[in-house]
Amino acid sequence: MALSDRAVYPFRQLRRLPYGSNRDIGAGYAMALAAAVATGLYFGVQAVLILLLVVSIDIGSIGLFPAMLPFGMLSGAVSTAAVVAPFGFVAGVIAWRVVPSGYRYAGALGGLVAPLLVYFLAAAITVPAAVMLAVLVGDSLGRPVVTAIGIVVVAFGATCWITLPLGALTGTLYERARTTA
Repeated sequence: MALSDRAVYPFRQLRRLPYGSNRDIGAGYAMALAAAVATGLYFGVQAVLILLLVVSIDIGSIGLFPAMLPFGMLSGAVSTAAVVAPFGFVAGVIAWRVVPSGYRYAGALGGLVAPLLVYFLAAAITVPAAVMLAVLVGDSLGRPVVTAIGIVVVAFGATCWITLPLGALTGTLYERARTTA
């Protein structure tokens, strides 16, 4: 089996999921998978960087931290993936409905649009939630809105290096799996 066939194989299996044979819904599944993988990769890189930082500071005072770090990072990755994967699904469906299938690089383009939509969906949920919370509490609206937008901007800056390339790769492999089926 060639390397490209091995890379495409998991995306062929998406047809087994409910409505997975539909181009848009299958893309949603693919983008949800990409969002979960990106979350795991991000937390894995952060765990390695934190361990390198802790070890470089002082080896004598780290105690149980290196043993507990994987558990904390794993719980963070799983809980974050549980939130991000549904956003990835919705963004994948929307992106594949917007990007025409006739383009040569429709998969890569859809795979780039979907992560950007995830950030947009996160902002579209957090900003109104911050406004509602501020109104319920009786605070001013400025600080919560700026904080919510700041969180999304920081999340984009911290994760776009993995989400955008992984989204383009996933979109390309998904479209290739559809055309070779």
